[in-house]
Amino acid sequence: MLASINSMPCDALPAFSWPRPGHRNFSTTFPSRKNRRSVRCVTRLHADYCVHLEHDSRIERYWAEPHVFSWVSGTSKYRYAPHFLVANGDGSGCYCEVLASFAGINPSRGETLLEFEALCGDRGWRFHRIEAATIHNKEFDTLHKLYLRSLDATTDEYTKCLKLLPGLVWPATIREVLLTVSAFALPALCRCLFFGQLKADLSQALDLDLMIQGPVTSEADN
Repeated sequence: MLASINSMPCDALPAFSWPRPGHRNFSTTFPSRKNRRSVRCVTRLHADYCVHLEHDSRIERYWAEPHVFSWVSGTSKYRYAPHFLVANGDGSGCYCEVLASFAGINPSRGETLLEFEALCGDRGWRFHRIEAATIHNKEFDTLHKLYLRSLDATTDEYTKCLKLLPGLVWPATIREVLLTVSAFALPALCRCLFFGQLKADLSQALDLDLMIQGPVTSEADN
């Protein structure tokens, strides 16, 4: 049986409040809507992974470098800090290791990961390994751009956008939507696309010709 997120160690780490000027540098910090603060990221790859964490509706919150574990297995001592702790809406959680590739990993690091995975199994915690190929999938470029643009959407613009969407003719391109309703702000439309209020093939490039199928009206549409 999987343990509750509340049983998974996570330290209170200092973090930047959000939004603030200068906190959109994805090589050092990630401006997280879900956390209402900028998350410090060790690498650009980790910041890219945050885009997926924001996009996944099952995830409520997440922490970078959540805790340093020290433990003994047999006659060996280990020390390890997972890259992320992710909290899901169902009350479960997961520690994550994010690397460009696990092939050819340093043997000592590989042993530590195996031992931590065993430790997680003993305590009912989940542990996932995420590679760059999973993060930089065919949708990533558009997801990334949608998220960055969505940060400029005000709550009022977003609310107005959601109210007007059902009355439009679908499918339609971004250009057609913006021309049809002058009240639409592009950042608000990007926010709707990123967070799944609109259906679209996100492997398309993010430009004015991106085709949107229409509003999501039920769970079956997701």
